[in-house]
Amino acid sequence: MLVWAGSIVIGIILLVVFGDRLSDKIVEVAEKAGVSPLIISLVVISLATTLPEITTSAMASITKAEGIALGNALGSIFANIALILGLASVIRPLKAGSGAYENSLVMLASLGFLMLLSVDGTLSRLDGALLLVAYALYLRWLYKKHFRKGRESGAERHTKATALDYVLLLIYGGLMVIGARLVVYGGRNIAEALGVAEYVIGATIVAIGTSLPEMTNALYGAIRERGSISVGNIIGANIMNALVVLGLASLIRPIPTGASTLTIVLVLMAMLPMIAELKRSGGLDRRIGFYFLILYAAYLVLLFSGAKL
Repeated sequence: MLVWAGSIVIGIILLVVFGDRLSDKIVEVAEKAGVSPLIISLVVISLATTLPEITTSAMASITKAEGIALGNALGSIFANIALILGLASVIRPLKAGSGAYENSLVMLASLGFLMLLSVDGTLSRLDGALLLVAYALYLRWLYKKHFRKGRESGAERHTKATALDYVLLLIYGGLMVIGARLVVYGGRNIAEALGVAEYVIGATIVAIGTSLPEMTNALYGAIRERGSISVGNIIGANIMNALVVLGLASLIRPIPTGASTLTIVLVLMAMLPMIAELKRSGGLDRRIGFYFLILYAAYLVLLFSGAKL
């Protein structure tokens, strides 16, 4: 058991550390290639904090651990709101940016689209492709919406990326794959040893571990009184979890979705009040933060109490 737990810990460390380095290097290479700051902010920065989830769910799907793939993505969505935003808004009430409410509606729509595709009990390869197309359409919408601003503020760089830049991209990416493989290996064996479903491990231990970048950014934003960072990053990460993480995982291998009902119900119980509060006050206060944390505690109890059913 200790070996498997150690495998998860080491894997998460690799995912978080080298995911951060990989995202920084991607930004650097994109800037050297003359990619506009707008595209970098829309694609690369939102990708940065979800690289651990993407890598882990893809690896879980490749190794036929579909429960971990699904649990990691949905568990991360719930942890991002109920645990991470809960902690951040309890530390300090969060004032979100002007676009937070509008993008939170996209987050809700992404979950709704995912639920619609899952109604037959499986995310097929076609469903995965549709999820990825939906994310591409979202990026197109964002790009068109902010195109003028990006053109006016963008400044191209003409320095070319070096061979070392690309080698480091490969190295960091390879280390993340190793980290994801360790997490899946440990999670699958712990699930078997404890007699719980892979989904439960994926939705709790793995999901919290791969959500550490979001937690770091959200808590940093709360402490520095930059609530727009905390809220905006979580909204973007959740859209990517629903559309990209599960889109890629189900494109690799169809994923049964029957185990996800409890998580989706509780995600809605967190997401809907969050959206309503963003519309009402433009932020999240301590009251809703405590509600989120209570909801997450209830989730853990319900999930593990029903794990052997």
